[in-house]
Amino acid sequence: MTSYIHRVLKEWSKQANWPYPSSILVINDNVPLFDTAQHDYEWMLAVTKDRKCVEIPPCVIRYVSGRNLSLDPKYREEDFNIVMNVLKSENNHAGIKRLHASRAKYFYKIGKYKIARSHFHKSELSMKNVMYIITSYSPVIARWVVKKYNVFG
Repeated sequence: MTSYIHRVLKEWSKQANWPYPSSILVINDNVPLFDTAQHDYEWMLAVTKDRKCVEIPPCVIRYVSGRNLSLDPKYREEDFNIVMNVLKSENNHAGIKRLHASRAKYFYKIGKYKIARSHFHKSELSMKNVMYIITSYSPVIARWVVKKYNVFG
């Protein structure tokens, strides 16, 4: 019996109403722990597949102090590679383009404009992405864009 939450997670769709990981209550014991360092998504799929699950209101309070995990280079690289592998295995070209756009915006935000342009060229050709490419040639303008607009994160 596949749970509703498992089906929602498996859809991998931005339109889906994603459950927040800490708001999923798994109603069976013997839930496997992480064997090795891995992405939460794969673990959540494994845990929710054949178990009864219920979504509850989030039961954690997140206090942020210090570094922003979403800007951590190692985290960003691992996340990009994991998601890219999933998208490639599904032959999801549109998803790959969106992923490159997201990666480009990350590099744009941290000031690595040459790498950002490389990823923008692999993403969807939209007016917004073209403007990011153009403004990336002027660090002064690019920093202004990052201050004025929510580029990434």
